[in-house]
Amino acid sequence: MSAPESVPMNCLSADIWDRVLGTVDRVSPARRRKATEMVKVAIQLMAGNTERDEWDAREIAAVRTMGHSWALEGWPLDELLELLGRVCEEAVAAGAGVPGVPPDRLRALAECNNRFMRELLRGYQEVPHTSPRQRPTHRADAVALLRGQVGSDDGRFAGAYAVMVFRTVNPARTKPVPVREFGADVLSIVCEQGGYALVPAEDDGAWLKRCKRIHALLPEASWAGVSRQKVRQVPAGRGEAMHVVVSALAARRPPGCYLLGDVLVEYAVLTQPSVAGLLVSKIEPVTRNPALVATLRQLLAADGNRSRAAADLIIHRSTLDYRLRRIEQLTGHDPTSVRGLQVLGAAITAHEAATMPLPPLRLDGFGG
Repeated sequence: MSAPESVPMNCLSADIWDRVLGTVDRVSPARRRKATEMVKVAIQLMAGNTERDEWDAREIAAVRTMGHSWALEGWPLDELLELLGRVCEEAVAAGAGVPGVPPDRLRALAECNNRFMRELLRGYQEVPHTSPRQRPTHRADAVALLRGQVGSDDGRFAGAYAVMVFRTVNPARTKPVPVREFGADVLSIVCEQGGYALVPAEDDGAWLKRCKRIHALLPEASWAGVSRQKVRQVPAGRGEAMHVVVSALAARRPPGCYLLGDVLVEYAVLTQPSVAGLLVSKIEPVTRNPALVATLRQLLAADGNRSRAAADLIIHRSTLDYRLRRIEQLTGHDPTSVRGLQVLGAAITAHEAATMPLPPLRLDGFGG
């Protein structure tokens, strides 16, 4: 959903943020940083996603991840619903304040808000108090590792782990993840839409093969990020692995099992907010034209080969060249040059991350 063309999306987002700032400030200090991140993501969704009847599967999964991550910390549901419910209310109020906004746009915004809250609640409910497929001590050990609540001399744990964060974005109900097939020594926390697997990784290379085998057991449309860390650094590994998943999703990589090195450019862009913001502002004029976006994405997929991109788009080469000249006029970067295409590729990835609700990037407030 986007605001009327006369009102830039970033202006509408700023208006919503101003309206909810007081509510954010009332959140417990231990949860405020993560709450702020989630509010910003929700605002991006409300301000930029009102013209589509159907949500992208990744958007659904990412909203559920918000609720899931909040529940995993053991934080109260009421506080989450009050906070993000206020975002939804103020998004409608801000939209209604735009001169000339049509009634059907406001109705679409209200429906988007309702959908957001439904998916958020589903994500929260994904985390059960107990799991029939896991012993309570097994899950408790995984949580303790992820929160950094174990010592390096604790004999229950390996000296190093491959932290695997995975997310399934198929909107249809999927079969339960077969955690018993992960291996008796793999600690895991899973739900319908994703979870964590901690694979002992004291060996030199077998851990990566095990992670790939675990990924093969997951539902078909699943993305996984992996970070190998010493036992005391598992929380840092969780953060890195989550960043890798976010980067793969934003870059529209196919389902797979990814390491940091596989998404290095995307990771570098998305973990530097000032750089990502500059790139988003560069590409925003292009994103208002679906044909230009499709052309740029296809050119990137074709590694800059214009003839192949035109054939894949089923358009004449002259039409492709016209669109590429238009992209250069709007951004100042020539997509037919290697450097220009690199910049535009990073920009479209940053825009995808900014306009798609993603899981919080930082890990903070453990233990509430």
